Amino acid sequence: MKITFLGTSHAIPQADRYCTCAMIEAGGVIYFIDAGAPLMEEIVKLGKDIHDVRAVFATHCHLDHINGIPSLAGPLNWFFKDASVSFYLPEQRVIDAYKTLLSYTVGRLDEERVRFYLTDKDFVYEDENIRLSLIPTAHMNPSYAILVECEGKRVLFSGDLSGGLKKGDVPHVLFEKAIDLFVCELAHLGMDDIKPYLERSLARSVCFNHVSPIEKLDEIKTAADSYPFPIRAVNDRDEIVL
Repeated sequence: MKITFLGTSHAIPQADRYCTCAMIEAGGVIYFIDAGAPLMEEIVKLGKDIHDVRAVFATHCHLDHINGIPSLAGPLNWFFKDASVSFYLPEQRVIDAYKTLLSYTVGRLDEERVRFYLTDKDFVYEDENIRLSLIPTAHMNPSYAILVECEGKRVLFSGDLSGGLKKGDVPHVLFEKAIDLFVCELAHLGMDDIKPYLERSLARSVCFNHVSPIEKLDEIKTAADSYPFPIRAVNDRDEIVL
């Protein structure tokens, strides 16, 4: 499994950082966790084949996590007519809005190929490569962390969490069984907030994205020697192979 971070900024993109987006490649198939980056443009720039893209999963429906969806769904609908992608979002009103937008801008929406599905706390996705489940968080209602299990590895994407973790919504799976990689946001919390959770976690490595303000990057470097596992901040186009 290879994870490529296509967006590592917080709500506002920076000159060298799109908003939150991660691409997972496994078994020759591409999956996206959040879509804060322009998906179609990134697929082209990376030389990927749109026919290999299978699904996009959103942790929640704030625009910095989903605003790249139309850039993929639009061309998929009217140009790449032999490709299909499923989009999984946790709010029906957002799904309806995207369907309306696409039908207005690119004509009739081909829902047999451009498929939108509603997710909830009981949602589980599984195919021959990957298993993905949702864990509710308190960032908004609804919002989720995403646990990805693939090729014998477990990766936890925190999604966005509550401010200062005052609602204690760090996903419980972090303390129950080994997590090979914990991808944690650092916009709504600080290193001091996450420290007690990391100290009792079963993570084997941690990387921070969705970092704001940018000065927190120095905090991450300073804290790196405090843990028995590697921690780091990730930048756009960073790759991790598990």
